[in-house]
Amino acid sequence: MLEATKKEIENGLVFDSATPLDDVKDLLNNSRSLTIDCGVTKMTGSRLNDLMKVARAEGVDDFTLLNVCGQNLIGTGVSGPAKIDVYGLMGNHSAAFIDKIELNTYPTFFPNQVWCPGDAQVAIANTSNPTELNIGGSVDDLFASYCPSGVFRVAGQGGNRCGLRTGAGIPHVWREIDYSEFEGMTGDEIKEDLLYKYQLRKAKLNSLGFQKFLLEFKKKIEDRKPPVIVFGRRVRDYFMEYAQGTIGVILNIYDAPSPVGYYICSGMTAGKAFIRGDVSHDRLGSNVKLSPMTDENREFLDGQILGFYKTFSKRLTDSYQEKLDGFVERLDKNRDEALDHFVKIVPIDSE
Repeated sequence: MLEATKKEIENGLVFDSATPLDDVKDLLNNSRSLTIDCGVTKMTGSRLNDLMKVARAEGVDDFTLLNVCGQNLIGTGVSGPAKIDVYGLMGNHSAAFIDKIELNTYPTFFPNQVWCPGDAQVAIANTSNPTELNIGGSVDDLFASYCPSGVFRVAGQGGNRCGLRTGAGIPHVWREIDYSEFEGMTGDEIKEDLLYKYQLRKAKLNSLGFQKFLLEFKKKIEDRKPPVIVFGRRVRDYFMEYAQGTIGVILNIYDAPSPVGYYICSGMTAGKAFIRGDVSHDRLGSNVKLSPMTDENREFLDGQILGFYKTFSKRLTDSYQEKLDGFVERLDKNRDEALDHFVKIVPIDSE
Protein backbone atom coordinates (compact mmCIF):
# COMPACT_ATOMS: atom_id res chain seq x y z
CA MET A 1 0.00 0.00 0.00
CA LEU A 2 2.82 2.41 0.86
CA GLU A 3 4.79 1.72 -2.30
CA ALA A 4 1.72 2.21 -4.47
CA THR A 5 1.44 5.87 -3.44
CA LYS A 6 5.13 6.70 -3.30
CA LYS A 7 6.74 8.32 -6.34
CA GLU A 8 10.14 9.88 -6.71
CA ILE A 9 10.94 12.89 -8.92
CA GLU A 10 13.75 15.43 -8.92
CA ASN A 11 12.19 17.37 -6.02
CA GLY A 12 11.92 14.24 -3.88
CA LEU A 13 8.83 12.58 -2.45
CA VAL A 14 5.48 13.24 -4.18
CA PHE A 15 2.02 12.77 -2.69
CA ASP A 16 -1.20 12.84 -4.71
CA SER A 17 -4.94 12.37 -4.22
CA ALA A 18 -4.43 8.64 -3.59
CA THR A 19 -2.06 9.10 -0.66
CA PRO A 20 -3.72 7.80 2.57
CA LEU A 21 -3.49 10.17 5.52
CA ASP A 22 -2.70 7.24 7.81
CA ASP A 23 0.42 6.44 5.77
CA VAL A 24 1.88 9.96 5.70
CA LYS A 25 4.30 9.44 8.59
CA ASP A 26 5.78 6.24 7.15
CA LEU A 27 5.97 7.67 3.64
CA LEU A 28 7.76 10.82 4.79
CA ASN A 29 10.42 8.89 6.68
CA ASN A 30 11.58 12.11 8.43
CA SER A 31 11.75 14.12 5.18
CA ARG A 32 11.51 17.89 5.71
CA SER A 33 10.34 18.66 2.14
CA LEU A 34 7.32 17.39 0.24
CA THR A 35 5.80 17.78 -3.22
CA ILE A 36 2.04 17.31 -3.60
CA ASP A 37 0.58 16.84 -7.09
CA CYS A 38 -3.00 18.14 -7.01
CA GLY A 39 -3.71 16.65 -10.43
CA VAL A 40 -5.47 19.83 -11.63
CA THR A 41 -8.97 18.86 -10.41
CA LYS A 42 -8.31 15.43 -8.92
CA MET A 43 -7.71 16.66 -5.37
CA THR A 44 -10.14 18.77 -3.33
CA GLY A 45 -8.99 21.72 -1.27
CA SER A 46 -10.02 20.17 2.03
CA ARG A 47 -8.14 16.97 1.18
CA LEU A 48 -5.03 18.97 0.29
CA ASN A 49 -5.31 20.98 3.49
CA ASP A 50 -5.58 17.80 5.59
CA LEU A 51 -2.57 16.31 3.83
CA MET A 52 -0.48 19.42 4.47
CA LYS A 53 -1.43 19.62 8.15
CA VAL A 54 -0.58 15.97 8.78
CA ALA A 55 2.74 16.38 6.95
CA ARG A 56 3.52 19.58 8.87
CA ALA A 57 2.88 17.77 12.16
CA GLU A 58 5.49 15.22 11.05
CA GLY A 59 8.12 17.93 10.52
CA VAL A 60 7.70 18.96 6.86
CA ASP A 61 8.47 22.67 6.49
CA ASP A 62 8.98 22.98 2.71
CA PHE A 63 5.94 22.30 0.49
CA THR A 64 5.75 22.35 -3.31
CA LEU A 65 2.22 22.11 -4.72
CA LEU A 66 1.94 21.18 -8.41
CA ASN A 67 -0.97 21.40 -10.87
CA VAL A 68 -3.10 23.52 -8.55
CA CYS A 69 -6.41 24.61 -10.11
CA GLY A 70 -8.65 26.48 -7.69
CA GLN A 71 -8.26 24.23 -4.65
CA ASN A 72 -9.45 26.21 -1.63
CA LEU A 73 -8.02 26.39 1.90
CA ILE A 74 -4.43 25.94 0.68
CA GLY A 75 -2.17 26.41 3.69
CA THR A 76 -5.02 27.67 5.87
CA GLY A 77 -4.26 26.85 9.49
CA VAL A 78 -0.90 25.26 8.67
CA SER A 79 1.55 26.13 11.44
CA GLY A 80 4.84 27.90 10.77
CA PRO A 81 7.62 28.38 10.26
CA ALA A 82 7.30 26.84 6.80
CA LYS A 83 7.55 27.61 3.08
CA ILE A 84 4.81 26.86 0.53
CA ASP A 85 5.26 27.17 -3.25
CA VAL A 86 2.05 26.93 -5.29
CA TYR A 87 2.17 26.29 -9.04
CA GLY A 88 -1.18 27.31 -10.49
CA LEU A 89 -4.39 28.97 -9.31
CA MET A 90 -4.92 29.22 -5.54
CA GLY A 91 -8.59 28.97 -4.51
CA ASN A 92 -10.84 30.81 -2.07
CA HIS A 93 -9.94 31.19 1.61
CA SER A 94 -6.37 29.99 1.14
CA ALA A 95 -3.49 31.13 3.39
CA ALA A 96 -5.86 32.20 6.18
CA PHE A 97 -4.77 32.17 9.83
CA ILE A 98 -1.12 31.47 8.99
CA ASP A 99 1.86 32.62 11.01
CA LYS A 100 5.56 32.69 10.08
CA ILE A 101 4.96 31.17 6.65
CA GLU A 102 6.40 32.22 3.29
CA LEU A 103 3.97 31.47 0.47
CA ASN A 104 4.56 31.99 -3.26
CA THR A 105 2.37 31.37 -6.28
CA TYR A 106 3.77 30.77 -9.77
CA PRO A 107 2.22 30.47 -13.23
CA THR A 108 2.48 26.97 -14.68
CA PHE A 109 1.58 24.68 -17.55
CA PHE A 110 -0.75 21.82 -16.69
CA PRO A 111 0.00 18.33 -18.10
CA ASN A 112 -2.28 19.05 -21.09
CA GLN A 113 -0.12 22.15 -21.80
CA VAL A 114 -2.87 24.58 -20.75
CA TRP A 115 -1.22 27.64 -19.19
CA CYS A 116 -2.47 28.68 -15.75
CA PRO A 117 -1.55 32.05 -14.18
CA GLY A 118 -0.29 32.20 -10.63
CA ASP A 119 -3.49 33.93 -9.51
CA ALA A 120 -5.40 33.65 -6.25
CA GLN A 121 -9.15 33.92 -5.79
CA VAL A 122 -11.36 35.42 -3.03
CA ALA A 123 -10.54 36.07 0.64
CA ILE A 124 -6.89 35.06 0.41
CA ALA A 125 -4.68 35.49 3.52
CA ASN A 126 -7.53 36.44 5.85
CA THR A 127 -6.22 37.20 9.37
CA SER A 128 -2.75 36.02 8.45
CA ASN A 129 0.78 36.87 9.63
CA PRO A 130 3.07 35.60 6.86
CA THR A 131 6.75 36.38 6.72
CA GLU A 132 6.05 36.92 3.01
CA LEU A 133 3.09 36.17 0.76
CA ASN A 134 3.92 36.69 -2.91
CA ILE A 135 1.18 36.20 -5.51
CA GLY A 136 2.69 35.79 -8.98
CA GLY A 137 -0.55 36.87 -10.69
CA SER A 138 -3.66 38.77 -9.58
CA VAL A 139 -6.06 38.42 -6.64
CA ASP A 140 -9.79 38.93 -6.24
CA ASP A 141 -11.78 40.57 -3.42
CA LEU A 142 -10.80 40.74 0.26
CA PHE A 143 -7.12 39.97 -0.16
CA ALA A 144 -5.17 40.25 3.13
CA SER A 145 -8.23 41.38 5.05
CA TYR A 146 -7.87 41.62 8.85
CA CYS A 147 -4.16 40.74 8.67
CA PRO A 148 -2.27 41.93 11.79
CA SER A 149 1.21 41.85 10.21
CA GLY A 150 3.31 40.53 7.35
CA VAL A 151 4.54 41.42 3.86
CA PHE A 152 2.09 40.92 0.99
CA ARG A 153 3.03 41.35 -2.67
CA VAL A 154 0.78 40.90 -5.70
CA ALA A 155 2.37 41.06 -9.13
CA GLY A 156 -0.91 41.85 -10.85
CA GLN A 157 -4.20 43.43 -9.86
CA GLY A 158 -6.46 43.39 -6.82
CA GLY A 159 -10.23 43.18 -6.42
CA ASN A 160 -12.54 45.04 -4.06
CA ARG A 161 -11.86 45.63 -0.37
CA CYS A 162 -8.27 44.42 -0.44
CA GLY A 163 -6.57 45.19 2.87
CA LEU A 164 -9.88 45.53 4.72
CA ARG A 165 -9.37 46.43 8.39
CA THR A 166 -5.72 45.47 8.37
CA GLY A 167 -3.80 46.08 11.57
CA ALA A 168 -0.65 47.80 12.75
CA GLY A 169 1.65 44.84 13.40
CA ILE A 170 2.10 42.26 16.12
CA PRO A 171 4.18 43.65 19.02
CA HIS A 172 7.49 41.83 19.36
CA VAL A 173 6.85 41.36 23.07
CA TRP A 174 3.86 39.18 22.22
CA ARG A 175 6.16 36.90 20.23
CA GLU A 176 8.22 36.35 23.35
CA ILE A 177 5.32 34.92 25.38
CA ASP A 178 6.13 31.33 26.34
CA TYR A 179 3.23 29.17 27.43
CA SER A 180 5.39 26.09 27.95
CA GLU A 181 5.89 27.02 31.62
CA PHE A 182 2.27 26.01 32.23
CA GLU A 183 2.68 22.55 30.75
CA GLY A 184 2.28 19.91 33.41
CA MET A 185 0.76 22.34 35.93
CA THR A 186 -2.67 21.76 37.42
CA GLY A 187 -5.45 24.31 37.09
CA ASP A 188 -4.95 25.47 40.67
CA GLU A 189 -1.19 25.84 40.15
CA ILE A 190 -1.74 27.92 37.02
CA LYS A 191 -4.24 30.11 38.86
CA GLU A 192 -1.81 30.63 41.74
CA ASP A 193 1.03 31.51 39.34
CA LEU A 194 -1.10 34.03 37.44
CA LEU A 195 -2.27 35.59 40.70
CA TYR A 196 1.35 36.03 41.80
CA LYS A 197 2.21 37.71 38.46
CA TYR A 198 -0.78 40.01 38.84
CA GLN A 199 0.34 41.01 42.34
CA LEU A 200 3.83 41.84 41.03
CA ARG A 201 2.33 44.02 38.31
CA LYS A 202 0.02 45.72 40.80
CA ALA A 203 2.97 46.51 43.06
CA LYS A 204 4.87 47.98 40.09
CA LEU A 205 1.86 50.13 39.20
CA ASN A 206 1.69 51.50 42.75
CA SER A 207 5.43 52.20 42.70
CA LEU A 208 5.63 53.96 39.30
CA GLY A 209 2.25 55.65 39.16
CA PHE A 210 -0.30 55.08 36.41
CA GLN A 211 1.20 57.31 33.69
CA LYS A 212 4.76 55.92 33.93
CA PHE A 213 3.41 52.40 34.19
CA LEU A 214 1.29 52.94 31.08
CA LEU A 215 4.20 54.48 29.17
CA GLU A 216 6.36 51.42 29.84
CA PHE A 217 3.77 49.14 28.26
CA LYS A 218 3.10 51.61 25.45
CA LYS A 219 6.75 51.44 24.36
CA LYS A 220 6.62 47.65 24.30
CA ILE A 221 3.38 47.55 22.33
CA GLU A 222 4.62 50.06 19.76
CA ASP A 223 7.73 47.98 19.00
CA ARG A 224 6.20 46.32 15.94
CA LYS A 225 6.11 46.39 12.13
CA PRO A 226 2.82 47.14 10.37
CA PRO A 227 1.65 45.01 7.44
CA VAL A 228 2.83 46.13 4.01
CA ILE A 229 0.69 45.35 0.95
CA VAL A 230 2.16 46.01 -2.52
CA PHE A 231 0.30 45.67 -5.83
CA GLY A 232 2.06 45.81 -9.17
CA ARG A 233 -0.85 46.99 -11.29
CA ARG A 234 -4.18 48.40 -10.06
CA VAL A 235 -6.82 47.77 -7.38
CA ARG A 236 -10.60 48.18 -7.37
CA ASP A 237 -12.88 49.90 -4.82
CA TYR A 238 -12.50 50.25 -1.04
CA PHE A 239 -8.74 49.63 -0.95
CA MET A 240 -7.58 49.54 2.71
CA GLU A 241 -11.03 50.29 4.10
CA TYR A 242 -10.91 50.78 7.90
CA ALA A 243 -7.15 50.12 7.95
CA GLN A 244 -5.57 50.58 11.37
CA GLY A 245 -1.89 51.09 10.64
CA THR A 246 -1.16 49.23 7.42
CA ILE A 247 0.98 50.63 4.60
CA GLY A 248 -0.36 50.01 1.09
CA VAL A 249 1.45 50.58 -2.21
CA ILE A 250 0.06 50.52 -5.76
CA LEU A 251 2.91 50.65 -8.29
CA ASN A 252 0.71 50.93 -11.41
CA ILE A 253 3.42 49.42 -13.62
CA TYR A 254 1.18 49.63 -16.71
CA ASP A 255 0.54 53.37 -16.17
CA ALA A 256 -3.24 53.00 -15.97
CA PRO A 257 -4.99 56.41 -15.98
CA SER A 258 -7.06 55.27 -12.96
CA PRO A 259 -4.88 52.92 -10.90
CA VAL A 260 -7.40 52.57 -8.09
CA GLY A 261 -11.18 52.50 -7.72
CA TYR A 262 -13.40 54.57 -5.43
CA TYR A 263 -13.68 54.96 -1.65
CA ILE A 264 -9.91 54.59 -1.18
CA CYS A 265 -8.91 54.05 2.46
CA SER A 266 -12.43 54.88 3.64
CA GLY A 267 -12.51 55.04 7.44
CA MET A 268 -8.75 54.45 7.80
CA THR A 269 -7.69 55.43 11.33
CA ALA A 270 -3.92 54.88 11.00
CA GLY A 271 -1.44 53.98 8.30
CA LYS A 272 -0.94 55.30 4.79
CA ALA A 273 -1.31 54.40 1.13
CA PHE A 274 1.06 55.28 -1.70
CA ILE A 275 -0.46 55.20 -5.18
CA ARG A 276 1.41 55.90 -8.40
CA GLY A 277 -0.73 57.85 -10.83
CA ASP A 278 -3.66 60.24 -10.82
CA VAL A 279 -5.90 60.04 -7.76
CA SER A 280 -8.69 62.60 -7.78
CA HIS A 281 -10.39 63.75 -4.58
CA ASP A 282 -13.67 62.14 -5.58
CA ARG A 283 -12.02 58.72 -5.32
CA LEU A 284 -11.01 59.20 -1.68
CA GLY A 285 -13.01 57.50 1.04
CA SER A 286 -14.39 59.00 4.22
CA ASN A 287 -12.07 60.76 6.70
CA VAL A 288 -8.85 60.58 4.66
CA LYS A 289 -6.84 63.16 2.74
CA LEU A 290 -3.88 63.59 0.39
CA SER A 291 -0.61 64.44 2.10
CA PRO A 292 2.85 65.56 0.92
CA MET A 293 5.58 62.94 0.50
CA THR A 294 8.56 63.00 2.87
CA ASP A 295 12.14 61.83 2.41
CA GLU A 296 11.36 58.91 4.70
CA ASN A 297 8.41 57.97 2.46
CA ARG A 298 10.69 58.01 -0.59
CA GLU A 299 13.23 55.76 1.10
CA PHE A 300 10.44 53.37 2.04
CA LEU A 301 9.05 53.25 -1.51
CA ASP A 302 12.51 52.75 -2.96
CA GLY A 303 12.99 49.68 -0.77
CA GLN A 304 9.53 48.28 -1.55
CA ILE A 305 10.03 48.64 -5.30
CA LEU A 306 13.39 46.88 -5.09
CA GLY A 307 11.85 44.06 -3.03
CA PHE A 308 8.99 43.75 -5.52
CA TYR A 309 11.42 43.56 -8.44
CA LYS A 310 13.63 40.94 -6.80
CA THR A 311 10.58 38.85 -5.92
CA PHE A 312 8.81 38.80 -9.29
CA SER A 313 11.53 39.38 -11.88
CA LYS A 314 11.67 36.41 -14.32
CA ARG A 315 8.34 35.15 -12.97
CA LEU A 316 6.21 37.37 -15.22
CA THR A 317 4.98 37.39 -18.81
CA ASP A 318 7.38 38.94 -21.32
CA SER A 319 5.24 42.06 -21.74
CA TYR A 320 4.95 42.62 -17.99
CA GLN A 321 8.66 41.96 -17.45
CA GLU A 322 9.46 44.60 -20.06
CA LYS A 323 7.22 47.13 -18.30
CA LEU A 324 8.71 46.34 -14.89
CA ASP A 325 12.29 46.55 -16.21
CA GLY A 326 11.53 49.95 -17.72
CA PHE A 327 10.01 51.22 -14.48
CA VAL A 328 13.02 50.14 -12.42
CA GLU A 329 15.42 51.64 -14.97
CA ARG A 330 13.65 55.01 -14.69
CA LEU A 331 13.89 54.74 -10.92
CA ASP A 332 17.63 54.06 -11.14
CA LYS A 333 18.24 57.00 -13.48
CA ASN A 334 16.24 59.57 -11.53
CA ARG A 335 14.73 58.31 -8.31
CA ASP A 336 13.09 61.55 -7.26
CA GLU A 337 11.44 62.12 -10.65
CA ALA A 338 10.07 58.56 -10.66
CA LEU A 339 8.75 58.83 -7.11
CA ASP A 340 7.13 62.21 -7.79
CA HIS A 341 4.33 60.31 -9.52
CA PHE A 342 3.18 58.78 -6.21
CA VAL A 343 0.47 60.34 -4.06
CA LYS A 344 0.12 59.66 -0.34
CA ILE A 345 -3.19 59.14 1.47
CA VAL A 346 -3.43 59.40 5.27
CA PRO A 347 -6.18 59.73 7.91
CA ILE A 348 -7.73 63.18 7.94
CA ASP A 349 -6.46 63.96 11.46
CA SER A 350 -2.83 63.09 10.61
CA GLU A 351 -0.26 65.88 10.72
